[in-house]
Amino acid sequence: MQRILQTLVLLCAWSPTDLAAAGTFRGYAEVLNVEPIVETYYEPVTRQVCADPDAASRKFTQLSASIGEDIRQQLRLWQAQRSCSMVTERQARERVTAYRVTYRYRGHTSTTRLSHHPGDRLPVNVSLSPLP
Repeated sequence: MQRILQTLVLLCAWSPTDLAAAGTFRGYAEVLNVEPIVETYYEPVTRQVCADPDAASRKFTQLSASIGEDIRQQLRLWQAQRSCSMVTERQARERVTAYRVTYRYRGHTSTTRLSHHPGDRLPVNVSLSPLP
């Protein structure tokens, strides 16, 4: 186990020197602005729609054969006259799919698109090469 840890430490120690020899290193840029990129999508939603019968169209004799008629029976008769159907509608939803990030590194400003919010600092790879 200790030998594995020593090997990992050696590999980590070599990586920065290899990058420096290649003229590439990691730095941090200041994030100037983050704008969410929002996508609208439509989701099917099914709901029940019921039409109550018109009060004028109910037959009074069906609803109250006598003054002392049970209210539960009136409710059952009323429910039997209702017409219900299932309706599927498309409902708009929004979700953040990416972020447009404007950042500055050593006076140079650039914009990129990221899948996540970067926070205040953005890690960047910096590459150096001699001018021709």
